[in-house]
Amino acid sequence: MGRQPPVGPPRWKGNDVHFAIGSSRMTRRAVRRVQLRGARVLLTGASSGIGRALAHRLAAGGAELVLAARRAELLESLSDELAAARHSRPHSIPTDLGIPGAAAQLGADALQHFGHEIDMVINNAGASLIGAQSLIGDDSTARTVYEVNFWTPLALSAALIPAMIARGSGTIVNVTSTIQSVPLPLLGGYYGSSKAALAQATRALRLELAESPIRVIEVVPGATDTALRDIDELPWKNSPPNTLPPVSPESTATAIVRGLSMGRRRIVYPSYSVVPLEIPAVGRLVASVGGRRVDTQEAIGSSGAR
Repeated sequence: MGRQPPVGPPRWKGNDVHFAIGSSRMTRRAVRRVQLRGARVLLTGASSGIGRALAHRLAAGGAELVLAARRAELLESLSDELAAARHSRPHSIPTDLGIPGAAAQLGADALQHFGHEIDMVINNAGASLIGAQSLIGDDSTARTVYEVNFWTPLALSAALIPAMIARGSGTIVNVTSTIQSVPLPLLGGYYGSSKAALAQATRALRLELAESPIRVIEVVPGATDTALRDIDELPWKNSPPNTLPPVSPESTATAIVRGLSMGRRRIVYPSYSVVPLEIPAVGRLVASVGGRRVDTQEAIGSSGAR
């Protein structure tokens, strides 16, 4: 009788790898992979774009989902789509993560739904803002961007980590952006800097939890055909510069799930987006060259006239 596929909550898989150094031997746990079947997953920003595509891929892999987003009607239609595809119907929690305290409440609600056990949180929700720092400063719209992009992932992680440690396993996935390394004017000031802050916090959290059973993963999408592709909305002096075509949310979701299954600590898609991350000078050069084509004076003037 053939071996049956595992059913139930995910378990880390890995092989002991031994290193001989002189007469001593060290053992470490190699790549830890996660299987989705039966995994209890909280996914934010699920109503559209990468989040919606990712919900489909996770459900197809057998995950039990709690989906969160602002727009209840889109969450409901997504739930209908997943149920129609004969996947487990997700539990939807409409919430505005731009409101301080909403993330902690979402974490508590998700834990209650899952019986106080959870395997994975994917902090995918995002907010953007195009505008001049010299005019916007730290007004409410700017603070909302940071609330969604930075404080929400930190708050959700803090709310869920104790349950993961108690269970003996867990995965935290933070979705950042390649723009963290490309400080374009009007876009990098708020969206880019909030994603850069989240990327730094993700790396720090990974080290903080290095001796725990929790994995911390950064997902770095490059140019993706979603509503947050704000480069098209920048006030270009003539026309937007020629860039490589954006990839689809579906292909990005597939890359994320593949990366999770391979045990990667950072998932960058498309692959060429890794260049400004690994060579920051390239990102600064792109921003400098591209920035000269952005009509910052018009942005400052039009914003000041409002």
